[in-house]
Amino acid sequence: MSEDVPDQETASELAKEYADNECVGQLGDITDIEERDAEWQIEFETHTLSDTHTHRIRITKFAGNVISYDRLSRFE
Repeated sequence: MSEDVPDQETASELAKEYADNECVGQLGDITDIEERDAEWQIEFETHTLSDTHTHRIRITKFAGNVISYDRLSRFE
């Protein structure tokens, strides 16, 4: 990504870009954005014809790199 991520709006835009490029289905809501020491943790939903999936990514504040990705189970 190569840009610093100073605020929630920028983190949200990067999450949307990631979802469009890497996740199956249509992007739904961003359900949570949490600022941590040197990173942002963002949860969002994607929708397919038959299901809704919740995803969590972690993005570094410096350089905006995705360092973690999880697709959460609805059974967690």
